[in-house]
Amino acid sequence: MNWFSQLTRLIFDFYREDPTQLAQLRQLESCKLSRRGGVLRVDCRDFPTADAIVAAGTLLKEPIAQLRLAHQINIMVKGSLLAALPVDVSKSSRLSI
Repeated sequence: MNWFSQLTRLIFDFYREDPTQLAQLRQLESCKLSRRGGVLRVDCRDFPTADAIVAAGTLLKEPIAQLRLAHQINIMVKGSLLAALPVDVSKSSRLSI
């Protein structure tokens, strides 16, 4: 299936000019992303996929911080929380105010 959520598309578009970083986030294609109450939830099918997302956590945080979409990223596997990554907008390296 070639359909991505709007959140996934935003993250991929953020790294469209950097194929190396984009490749590290490609595992998001098999995850479901949703946002509620300031939390971005990434639901993964299995642990290897979730581990890859956790490993790319810094890359995932950057667009979320810049777009101010969430203050925390929860990475889930089959409904169980695997990791909670805080997103600090003030420490965004590319943020220019």
